[in-house]
Amino acid sequence: MTPPAAPSPQKSPLPRGLRFAAFVCLVLSAFTGFFALSECLGLSQLEDTRNAAHFSLVGDPVLDARIAKAQLSALQSLRESRALFLGALSVVCSLAFVSAGRLLRPDGLPLERMRRMLAGSTIAAALLRTIDGAQGAVVARHMGPIIADALKTLPEFQGSSAAPLEVMAWLLPATTIGFTALIAGSFAVLGQYFQSERVRQAISLLDGRLAKED
Repeated sequence: MTPPAAPSPQKSPLPRGLRFAAFVCLVLSAFTGFFALSECLGLSQLEDTRNAAHFSLVGDPVLDARIAKAQLSALQSLRESRALFLGALSVVCSLAFVSAGRLLRPDGLPLERMRRMLAGSTIAAALLRTIDGAQGAVVARHMGPIIADALKTLPEFQGSSAAPLEVMAWLLPATTIGFTALIAGSFAVLGQYFQSERVRQAISLLDGRLAKED
């Protein structure tokens, strides 16, 4: 007697485009939430300057200590508000992660409920990530000239070799702003997508189909 075949793994009922958007949101929220939580926890240890000894930026302990001190000074004034926004961002990203995962594997849960949660959490993540990026740009604007001045004291950046360091003052905050625009913009686009009427109708049809199958 032939043994019964093992049941094939359940596939996501979502259309390909919707499934891809949910997967992107799953990955984006996971990484963003992880880094937000890590930085939030790091803010609670600002006074522990020994943490700077584990990271060398220019290879000179004196210059590294100078840069670390400047970074601590820049973060100190933003400590409470930044910790608040980073904590909120990590929570919102966890909601987006769970709801995106449940869209991909609903396990009997209503897809419409997950869609609403995902749309709301991604819009909130876009807002919080924008605020986080603005605060990061303030720190980067403060750190850029200090890092450039520190590097100018090294033998490798003497004379004409120091010319590229002049862009450090604006390159660091510009990079921070650009990365913020990329991440926050992605969250905003995903939020608008999951709020669109087309996605609502697709989810409604899927909910009805799954209810009939049950």
